[in-house]
Amino acid sequence: MSNFGDDSDSEVDRIVMDRPPSSYGSMHSDDHEEEIDDFDVSPLKQTTRVRLNRPDSPETAITERTNTNQSSIYKDGLFLRQPIMHTGESPAIHREPSIMEPSELQSDIRTEAAMDEELNDRDTEMNERGVQEQQNESAAMEVQVEQAEATTEEDDFDEIVVQYEEPTDPPPTPPEGFGLQFRHKHSSLTLRHVLTQMVRCLSQLHPGEIAYFKRCLSTHYRFRKNYSTIADLNDPLDVIDKMIEVCGLGETLHLTIRSLQNVGKGSLDGFLRKTCRRAVFLHDLKLAFNRRYYNLYEGRCRPGQQRYISDVYVEPVTVIRGSREPINQENEVKRIPYTIEETRIRAADIFRPLPHEQKPIRTVMMTGIPACGLTVAINKFIIDWMEEKNNQDFQFVFPLPAKELHLGKDGNQSLLELLSSFFAEADDIKFIEKPDCLSLFVINALECCQQNLDFKNNEIITSARTKAPLDTLLTSLIKGTLLPNARVWITSHVTATHRVPPHLIDRYVELRGFTDEKKEEYFTKRTTDPELGRKVYNHMKRSKALEIICHIPLFSWMVAFIFERGFRDPEYGKHPPGITAFYSQYIIVQMNRSFEKYRGCSVEAQNWKDEDKMFIEMMGKMSYRMLLDGRDWFKVEDLTSVNLTYEDLRTRDELTTEVKRRNEDLRTWVFKFVHFTIQEYMAAMYVYVAFRKHGKNVIEPSRMSWFQGANKDRPMIELFRPAVDRALASPTGHLDMFLRFLIGLVTPGTEDNLRGYLLNHYHPKPKAPRMWSNTSTKK
Repeated sequence: MSNFGDDSDSEVDRIVMDRPPSSYGSMHSDDHEEEIDDFDVSPLKQTTRVRLNRPDSPETAITERTNTNQSSIYKDGLFLRQPIMHTGESPAIHREPSIMEPSELQSDIRTEAAMDEELNDRDTEMNERGVQEQQNESAAMEVQVEQAEATTEEDDFDEIVVQYEEPTDPPPTPPEGFGLQFRHKHSSLTLRHVLTQMVRCLSQLHPGEIAYFKRCLSTHYRFRKNYSTIADLNDPLDVIDKMIEVCGLGETLHLTIRSLQNVGKGSLDGFLRKTCRRAVFLHDLKLAFNRRYYNLYEGRCRPGQQRYISDVYVEPVTVIRGSREPINQENEVKRIPYTIEETRIRAADIFRPLPHEQKPIRTVMMTGIPACGLTVAINKFIIDWMEEKNNQDFQFVFPLPAKELHLGKDGNQSLLELLSSFFAEADDIKFIEKPDCLSLFVINALECCQQNLDFKNNEIITSARTKAPLDTLLTSLIKGTLLPNARVWITSHVTATHRVPPHLIDRYVELRGFTDEKKEEYFTKRTTDPELGRKVYNHMKRSKALEIICHIPLFSWMVAFIFERGFRDPEYGKHPPGITAFYSQYIIVQMNRSFEKYRGCSVEAQNWKDEDKMFIEMMGKMSYRMLLDGRDWFKVEDLTSVNLTYEDLRTRDELTTEVKRRNEDLRTWVFKFVHFTIQEYMAAMYVYVAFRKHGKNVIEPSRMSWFQGANKDRPMIELFRPAVDRALASPTGHLDMFLRFLIGLVTPGTEDNLRGYLLNHYHPKPKAPRMWSNTSTKK
């Protein structure tokens, strides 16, 4: 059989048929015994043969590394090398193939094979020379990294800094609501710097390693369907540019480092980490925040009840605190006009100086009544910073829950070790001590902090690498001796703000809750059906008391949660809403939240103890006395009169707040309930529970005989009649809401909210004359 009709890729066939060599190198035929006397062609002309060659196939490197036969095509394709003259015997070329002697043909074939071996040897030598040059460059880079580490570890705090010219023109002043964005982005966090360093590292890879680098990317979820977009790219700049287009800058840097590790380029991986240390840490930090802060729990933390913060967040009114009390004095019966003007400020601008302020704001104390949304405000601040919407002057944000600070390392530790216990990504971030690294530390819920915060006697720490007790680290950070260029944001209930000396606070900020416009925005935003949200809002406005108390975000959540499910019934909403059930649930939810804060989230910690039930009853007893006296404030001595202590109040501070503190003397401290209607409800609940549980009529104790006290199943009319008489006799109407709550507690289903808490589960139902049982009292 003639070789002329065969598709063999042997070198003889390529010479005869004038075909270029295979793209994967010269492939020699080992079969020298085939018939060759069937050729019938004209003699070959003696010409200079130009050999077409490809560069070394990436398949070679991949095969050596993975022992697979997956193919990769180098983009540059064919290129011409210098022409090589054939040095074989020329007479053999001019002879007719049909009359050639077998020995002569074999000699010619061996000469061709020798030529290919020579070419392959030269290619191998050039490849080895190129690999050696790349290894030398890599070794030089390793030496550069080692020298940089040795010379800059103390000066640059373990960060290789590549100097760039900073922009001379100041950035434009951001509008209101964008926070601190008055600086240009740090050079090590810019696209130019990170892109340059990634391209520099990829330029050290030879084509086979570039191919393997891209195959490592194919396992990432973003490239599983888009791998074709980078499969044919071989220039490092093109590869990195496409990765940034698909993934973004931070994730591209992360994938590049991971893929360099897979390729086996540990020196390049280390160099890229050193030169882009801030960008690497920023990406890792945002990934951690993405898991922690995009979701929030409304009310209590229950699995499956979380919501996206963007679906429910409405910015509450934020003011720079003046002399006004934090309590909203608006009431359905009596209204107190406000004459004190306060400076409103956007929540994102709390660190932004006012036009007349020249000094930068370093430490901010944000306060508010319980359930006003302090924690949610922090979450939203961090999310907006992550999404680069505001406060981009802060390179890093470190939230430190005060409740969990004591759970870290025991004994002395440095600030860097403290941060690494909260953020595993912050393993080695010495650069936060640099003056050009502006960071924000958020200390949330200062009232839960178990440290003494002794600002007078604690040692002064000036380095983030100095080990000291946790209390000393916190006081030095707040004072400003530790990381003076950083900013500190503290959130706390008013009862704990005294723990930080006022001269260390640059600005006091207070959350006021929702305005009427914010309430409507909240009810329509939190549901996927805006029409349902408007129905809930309009139904809520039918009760003036609910409309007022819904300035507390938690109360708005309760109203929306119940009404949205109520409107599933077509008959729902015909009558004005009752308010007593909402207040009952509010008290229970707030008590459970205090248990989570001070005890934990375990099942045992969430159980109501006898002292918890007694606390509610005694607070109701004190509220009733305050209501009869016509005052809405109480002191520690009022707690003592009902067998309570300040510690009882401090660990269950979700219902009250501190409004005045003259000095450290407990007797001068003044407290109030978060709203006056909460006090009125607590008083009515105490009177009702005392009658139903203990058989005592506290409104008319003089008419109760000794044997009536043991009767816990008396008709409710015996309690309501004197309560109505006393309310009608009041010239100011200060008992109107109290009476409404008292009667509302007996309505069907309302008392059930108290069962298992202040009443027994199987307590007898309230007795009433037929006129009461058949009348639906909408209270």
